[in-house]
Amino acid sequence: MEAQVLLDKYFETAFSAPDGVKKLRELILSLAMQGKLVPQDPSDQPASELLKEIEVEKERLIKEGKIKKSKPLPEITSDEIPYDLPESWEWVKLENIVSILGDGIHGTPQYSEKGEFYFINGNNLSDGVIEIKNNTKKVSIEEFNKYKKQLNKNSVLVSINGTIGNIAFYNNEKIILGKSACYFNLLSNINKLYIKKLINSKYFLTYAVNSATGTTIKNVSLKAMREFLVPLPSLAEQYRIVEKINRLMEQCDRLEKLREQSINKQTQLLDAILSNIQ
Repeated sequence: MEAQVLLDKYFETAFSAPDGVKKLRELILSLAMQGKLVPQDPSDQPASELLKEIEVEKERLIKEGKIKKSKPLPEITSDEIPYDLPESWEWVKLENIVSILGDGIHGTPQYSEKGEFYFINGNNLSDGVIEIKNNTKKVSIEEFNKYKKQLNKNSVLVSINGTIGNIAFYNNEKIILGKSACYFNLLSNINKLYIKKLINSKYFLTYAVNSATGTTIKNVSLKAMREFLVPLPSLAEQYRIVEKINRLMEQCDRLEKLREQSINKQTQLLDAILSNIQ
């Protein structure tokens, strides 16, 4: 079944099903990450060329001493590939499209009520934004200098301990990271909004949960994050996918609101009937 036909079918049924809108959101992201949400453009640069440019950039950063050369990861085998991609796409490990990947401190910093820097964990990451809460602890500049990470405009933060999959972008906040916050800095030609949609998808969440260790509190290792397989299209298609997802998610928001209003009216009607019976 073609993607648009499938989406139309789900939009028709999502209103009546209890978890219909949630399933519809999952479907949208799933189709996007399979290369089925937007048409392929033959004029796009294939992802294989994009990866060559990324490799050149990484080598330059190593020569300049800005990053260290990482140990080569094992090649992707056919058994690892979860599904087929369009011809112009490539499967690539997350490690190969970032300059650095790490997590926060494995311990407790020395807090300071008068500090200007915040100690951030996975529960501070929310839909692309770092949330500073009332109970977020603060640290001094000395603690910041001791534990600061190489964060920049291309830094993506993901929760990998406890609640898995919360995501935020770094935006020059005065922060240090705890161990439940993984961070990675994307190289050029990778749209961080596309990566956000990927992390939000059921594909990533299933991988993360299956890779996690621990019984009471789940933890995704940095090794598992490095080896996560990213379905990578051209940069142009990354932008088209993000735009299409955003439009469809807005429709889902409206559908959810209409459903909520309908349920409220039904509840009011039922309450009125019950009050008359009593």
